[in-house]
Amino acid sequence: MNKNPEWLGETESLRMIAEQEYLQARIEQMNFNAWCQKWLNENQWAEIKQSICLARGRQEIKSRYIEPDKMISVTHQAWQILSAIALQDQATLSEVIINRLGGNNAVVSQPPKSRYNLTS
Repeated sequence: MNKNPEWLGETESLRMIAEQEYLQARIEQMNFNAWCQKWLNENQWAEIKQSICLARGRQEIKSRYIEPDKMISVTHQAWQILSAIALQDQATLSEVIINRLGGNNAVVSQPPKSRYNLTS
């Protein structure tokens, strides 16, 4: 509707009313359903439902393959170094770690004993 409000096929005054009601209705699902039933014909309503289902499907598939963020603690000095590099590279801290330490540069080995990985 934002791209082509004329697909409602109503007069200009009714279209303006529909747009105003749409802006209020899109916040809550039940209100949006009521708006669709009021302003859309059967084919338009079916298109909306299909678009919503496709978007939900894409979102569900995407969420399956994205690993959740991990939280770490770094010293203030380490944060300053990462932040300076991130600013220089115009990247996030995560991107700095991946770009600078990931890939071919990464060497997997046994971690040295530290207070963080000691087992009792």
